Amino acid sequence: MRTYHTPGVYFERQDVAPPLLGPLRTDIAGFVGIAERGSLHTPVKIETMAQFQNVFGGKIAQGYLAYAVDAFFVNGGQTSWIVRVADPSTAREASLEIVDGSGNSLLVLSAGSPGTWGNQVLARWILRGTQIVSLTLHYPDGTEQLVRNPADLALPEVPNHIDISRKSPLPASVLSPLVNLEQLPGGISMTQVSVFDGEGLLAGGADGLSKLAPEHLSGDNAPPGVRWGLAALEQVPDVSIVAIPDIMTKLRIRAKIKPPPPYDCRDLNAPPPPQQIPQTQPEFPRGFTSLEILTLQQALVRHCEKMRYRVCILDTTDPLTNTPAILPEQAAATRAEFDSSFAALYYPWILVSDPLELTGVVRGVPPSGAVAGIYARNDLQYGVHKPPANEVVEGGLDVRFPVEHIVHGELNDAQVNVLRSFAGRGIRVYGARTLSSKTEWRYVNVRRLVCMLEKAIDQGSQDTVFEPNGVALRREMDRVVRSYLETLFRQGMLDGASSDEAYFVKCNDANNPPEEEDAGRLICEIGVQPPYPAEFVVVVIGKTQDAIEVLRESGAINA
Repeated sequence: MRTYHTPGVYFERQDVAPPLLGPLRTDIAGFVGIAERGSLHTPVKIETMAQFQNVFGGKIAQGYLAYAVDAFFVNGGQTSWIVRVADPSTAREASLEIVDGSGNSLLVLSAGSPGTWGNQVLARWILRGTQIVSLTLHYPDGTEQLVRNPADLALPEVPNHIDISRKSPLPASVLSPLVNLEQLPGGISMTQVSVFDGEGLLAGGADGLSKLAPEHLSGDNAPPGVRWGLAALEQVPDVSIVAIPDIMTKLRIRAKIKPPPPYDCRDLNAPPPPQQIPQTQPEFPRGFTSLEILTLQQALVRHCEKMRYRVCILDTTDPLTNTPAILPEQAAATRAEFDSSFAALYYPWILVSDPLELTGVVRGVPPSGAVAGIYARNDLQYGVHKPPANEVVEGGLDVRFPVEHIVHGELNDAQVNVLRSFAGRGIRVYGARTLSSKTEWRYVNVRRLVCMLEKAIDQGSQDTVFEPNGVALRREMDRVVRSYLETLFRQGMLDGASSDEAYFVKCNDANNPPEEEDAGRLICEIGVQPPYPAEFVVVVIGKTQDAIEVLRESGAINA
């Protein structure tokens, strides 16, 4: 700093170089599918399975979404965005109107989100004249909620209406309503309470699944200004991995519904048990035809190509019977319908523990959720440059169909990634190929690494727009990009013995002639050498006069 002698105000100029490009998260997944409850066609950030259950409910017979999200977190995923889908025109919220002895409406309870789950919520209340002094809600999962002052939960836009989803229920083992209350609101003591003044089930809830159509998942043909399914997921720029496990057909199995436990006020005059809760069966979506499944998967691929910085995980299915029980040759036929580096196809399905016990103790589910978790785990532990293959599938009990060595080779040649069960090594993802016919885009890690590079450079170079287009700007662009690529090279994310072999950046007068400058364009050419996987490790053994020895070990790369 300069030395000053005369008091006064002095100006100093200090040019601050723009920050270098930083690392981006590539482990965030987006799932679109069927859930028990929750807002429709609205992306919700979910970071744990417990949070998913709080917002969207548990595992259900009608969909694979909860199974996929659970597999994502079990396999190392940390952040996801969930979009629940249904037919908005037929989905309904359950509700219940509480009236006094004269038939005047006192309060309307609303489930807060569409679904038949709301039809299993039992409400019990105590009145003091025309005032509700106690309201207890019993949920189908065995939890209960005591609302001491229903007015506190009233919706400001709708007087005398409360949304029961706005207050989290507490486990019955933690909360026994009225037990620790010496006196109720309004001066009513415990000894005066022997029975409830009323009880009733919320009713009218509908899942909106019986008329679920492909456009509800793909987002096509939505009304103007409305986003469905994948279109809603476009609003979340951080997503890098996308899957729709509920494209696949579900077995129509009657779910086991458990009624809520009876209320116990621990009074000498115990209240009567709750009324019998009807065994309402949830709606099931119709099975999509083979053409609709193909159309949805192609829409998913187009979504990723449109968004540029995300890839999708596709599940195999039988194009004839729409069942997961498909043969390897049918899986290869499915792959023939695609040609994109933004998609990867996995076979077969995996078997997981089924808490619903719908088909016994295990249930076959699409592998996309577990594979998305492996993508995320691989990115967080090593980096997006490492192929997400030869990784253990956590939480899987077995694969739906075993694949032997010869068939695996045929599927690999068809660019179908196989999940195999190895003795002593568990279930592993044993493939890392995209569905692209271009050799340079054959591997998943190559496509995802380039997606990360493009997104980082896109975000980091926004400050250059409308800057004076000259030598200084070109040099600054070269500096920023080159520094970023050098950092990736030193981290092992680019291949090559030196920086010159790993990448190049060209942003000078040679590729920015006067005519480009006059047109307002700045051209920056970038080339990188990604690390291709050693997909085939070849050990050459030769026989000498005295013994057999290993002559060479190498990794053969199809690139």
